[in-house]
Amino acid sequence: MFRLLALSLCAAVGAAPVARAADDDAKAILAKAIKAHGGEDVLSKNKAAITKNKGKINLPGAGEIEFTQETSYMIPDKFKDVMELKIGDKSITVLTIVNGDKITLEVDGKEMKAPDEAKTALKEAGHVLEVARLVPLKDKKYELSIIGEDKVEGKKVVGVRVTAKGQKDMSIFFDKETGLMAKLEFRGSEPGTGKEVTEERIVTEYAKGKNGVPQPKKVIVKHDGKQFLEAEVLEVTSYEKLDDSVFKK
Repeated sequence: MFRLLALSLCAAVGAAPVARAADDDAKAILAKAIKAHGGEDVLSKNKAAITKNKGKINLPGAGEIEFTQETSYMIPDKFKDVMELKIGDKSITVLTIVNGDKITLEVDGKEMKAPDEAKTALKEAGHVLEVARLVPLKDKKYELSIIGEDKVEGKKVVGVRVTAKGQKDMSIFFDKETGLMAKLEFRGSEPGTGKEVTEERIVTEYAKGKNGVPQPKKVIVKHDGKQFLEAEVLEVTSYEKLDDSVFKK
């Protein structure tokens, strides 16, 4: 143990300038990304949004299903999702509401008990939304480190690992040219099974939103390398806050 500690101390002393440089590089990448996504003022002010999407989802045992979706959220702990699934000639509406510690789950108007794995997944979602806003990563509670260069859907990217006490590590990959987020990767719970998987949220296309700020247009979600969801973002409206009534039935 002592020999390992001694070697670690020697490495730390000898590599200190490199470690600082790597940290500075990660901060520089983050700064470029914040600017690309509209700037610190815009990202800091808007902590809520309503989005409308459509796409296809692969559910275990059910195959590929078309869906439409409207999602409202307000960081840190308010979330509402209305998803309509089309299975053959039948449509199923799933309502999920998270308001603090209270979770409501309804299928076609019938209230269901939220399984423990769903509660875990929804709690993780709050952390994902926080990290995706980028500006919170400037806080000292987050540690940033360089992953290196890679490719996402054929685009050259550079990766930054995000570490925070009590949270799972996350990796963010940014387009080297534009600075826009290309992929968010983390270990999470798979809906329906509760199994832990590596989730990749990949933005394949951006479009200009209000005030010219880029907004995701097309998104792919993969679980353990297999496509789980493909969505087109139809509309995104950002807000400083949403009324609490939004997060009620």
